[in-house]
Amino acid sequence: METILPYLLNTVLGAGGGWLGNMIKKNGLGMLGNLIAGGAGGNILPMILSAAGSTIGAAPADGGMNWIGLIISLLGGSAGSLLGGLFKKA
Repeated sequence: METILPYLLNTVLGAGGGWLGNMIKKNGLGMLGNLIAGGAGGNILPMILSAAGSTIGAAPADGGMNWIGLIISLLGGSAGSLLGGLFKKA
């Protein structure tokens, strides 16, 4: 369960970020499109940061809640939704 829980949290928070990104700027993906693009962005941005060698959003050593990682997933979700809207209009 510990291996899938971070991905589920990132997906749910990313979808919430996609919804928030749609509320900030209408991008025409629709509700389902924003949730899917946000869920993808919520998982991709933490992967990009960890691949770049950044320790931002890394799991804490004491096993506590990773608040910065959750915020990064929200930001990744809204970025995924907004980028998806840009590609759809192009």
